[in-house]
Amino acid sequence: MLLVAPALAGEANYQPYIVGERAPGMGGAVCATAEGMDAAFYNPAGLGRVKRASVSINGTFYGFQHYSTDDNLFPGEALGVNSFITIPAGISGVRRLGEGLVGAFSVFVPSQSSAKEIRAFAERQHFYNSSYDEQTLWAGPALGWQVNERLTLGAGLYAVYQNVTQFNNLYWGDYAYAYAVNYDYATWGLLASVGAQYNLTEQWMMGLTLQSPSLALYGSGKWQEHGLMADGRPHNADYVYLDDLDAANGLPLQLKLGLAWHEQKKFTVGVDVTHHFARSYDALSNADTALERHRQAVTDVQAGIEYYLGGRYPVRAGAFTSFSAAPEVDAQDLYALAHVDLYGLTASVGLESEHLVVNLGLNYIFGSGQAIGRSFNGEHTLTSAVVHTDEQALYLFFTTAYLF
Repeated sequence: MLLVAPALAGEANYQPYIVGERAPGMGGAVCATAEGMDAAFYNPAGLGRVKRASVSINGTFYGFQHYSTDDNLFPGEALGVNSFITIPAGISGVRRLGEGLVGAFSVFVPSQSSAKEIRAFAERQHFYNSSYDEQTLWAGPALGWQVNERLTLGAGLYAVYQNVTQFNNLYWGDYAYAYAVNYDYATWGLLASVGAQYNLTEQWMMGLTLQSPSLALYGSGKWQEHGLMADGRPHNADYVYLDDLDAANGLPLQLKLGLAWHEQKKFTVGVDVTHHFARSYDALSNADTALERHRQAVTDVQAGIEYYLGGRYPVRAGAFTSFSAAPEVDAQDLYALAHVDLYGLTASVGLESEHLVVNLGLNYIFGSGQAIGRSFNGEHTLTSAVVHTDEQALYLFFTTAYLF
C-alpha cells in the first residue's frame, strides 16, 4: 500500500509563524526585550519589568497557505493545495502581584496547518480526496520577578494540547485499485520555561530562556488503512484498523539567547538564536507497533527592528528561520514527514495611547524541501521516491492590548 499524503512541514517546524504582541512584527526577536504577552511566550523574565496590568489579544491570523509537491500522487501528477485559514493566535492577562512580582495567564496557538484537496486526472481515471489538519495550543501561568534594576527572572508552566487529523483516499482506474487511510490523535502534555533578562548597559540588554521537553500526560488515537484491488480475479484486500493507540507530542528541549540594543519608545534592534535539541518519540503506538518520529537538532535565528514615530507609532520589521527538524526524507519510509526549511519576513505598524495599544501586520513564510512521491523504476513498476515540495503562506494579524 502506498500512502498518499500532502507534504506539509507541520509538526517538524517549530515556528511556522510568529505569535505575540510586538514579536509578530519583529520576527520573534524579543527574548531580551519581551514584556507582557510576549514575555509569557518568549521569556517569562520580561514580566518582571511590567509596570501596569493589561489584557492583550493577539487577534486572529487570516492566512493563505499554499503547498505544492511534484509527483506526490503519481508520476506526473502533482499535488497543489491552496487553503484559507483563520488562527486564534493568543490572549494574555497580566497583573502585578506585589513589589517587583508580576503574574500572567496566557493561551497561545503557536502552530496550525490545514489542507484540503480533491483532484481528478480523467485520462488515467485517477481520483484523489485528501485533507489534513494540525493545531497546537498552549495554556498556563507565568511569573516574573524584578531582582534589581538590571536583572529580572521568570518561570512559566504550560499545558500543551495537540490534535492531528488526516484522511486520504484514491482510486486508480487503470490499476483497478482503491486505497484509503485515516488517522487522528490528540495529546495532552506539560512543558516549563525559565528565563532571565539582564541590562548589560543602559541600552544593551540580554535575554536567556530554557524551555523543557514536553512531558506526555495523556494521548490517544486511531489508525485505519484499506487497500483493494480488482483485476479480474477474486478481490485482494488489505485492511488495518488500530484503535486505542497511545499518542505523544515530542517537543524537545529548547535554549534561546537574545541580544538587543533598546531605547524605550524610540528604537530597538534585536537578534535571537534558538536551539532545539534532538528528540525521538512514538507519535502513535501500542504493544505491537509504533509510528516513530525522530527530530534532529536545529538552530533558528530571529532578527528584528523597531522604530517609534513621534513616540506613539511603532513601525517594525523582521525576519526569521524555521528549519525542519525532520530527518532527510527516506524513499523507503512511506510515513516520513516532509523536510521543508522555512523562512519568514514580518512587518507591522502600530498606535499606542495611554490605555490602548494596537498593531496591524503581516507574516510571509516561504520554503522548499523534500517529500515522499511516486516514480517508475526500470521495469515500469510503481515505487516511492523523494520529490521536491514548496510551501508559501501569508498571514495578516491584528493585536491589541488594554493597559489599566
